[in-house]
Amino acid sequence: MFKRNIRRAAIASASALTLGIGAAVWATSASASAAAPAASTPRCTAADLSVWLNLGEANAAAGTAFYPLEFTNVSNHACHLFGYPGVSALNGNGKQLGNAAGRNARFKPTTVTIAAGGTAHADLGWVDVGNFPASKCKPTTATIVRAFPPGATHSDRGFAPLRSCSVKGETYIFVTTVRPGPNADD
Repeated sequence: MFKRNIRRAAIASASALTLGIGAAVWATSASASAAAPAASTPRCTAADLSVWLNLGEANAAAGTAFYPLEFTNVSNHACHLFGYPGVSALNGNGKQLGNAAGRNARFKPTTVTIAAGGTAHADLGWVDVGNFPASKCKPTTATIVRAFPPGATHSDRGFAPLRSCSVKGETYIFVTTVRPGPNADD
């Protein structure tokens, strides 16, 4: 276990230098491409993955910013993902802010195999909370984003200072299915 934590720390340090300013790194990260057929691989768990929000690669349109939500396989074996990750914004105390992310059906779910050291991604759309009535949203700033890999019951958390709704009611976060590769512009 100790060796694994050292490995993760080394990968995180190298990745932080590679990614540069603007990327919020969660736990650990690296970049590579997906590979291998899913039939022979186990499903990825939170322990197999480092999840991070690439704030430096944001795109915006019509009051929504889109960020790559990257899933890097930090295990020593290939694993696969299928479907939508679970995502929510949290305050500094770990309390969920507003609704969990809704699903953006832009892409059809497919099985994505991630080689050891490889990365897959989903798009995370974050609506400008100024678009909602203040009485229904009660704007605040999230400090943490929690992400569950598709089908997982454990999550990763990471720094994400984004404007959020503090009460449930308005869905202001949307996520696509996981797709191959790191932040492939599709």
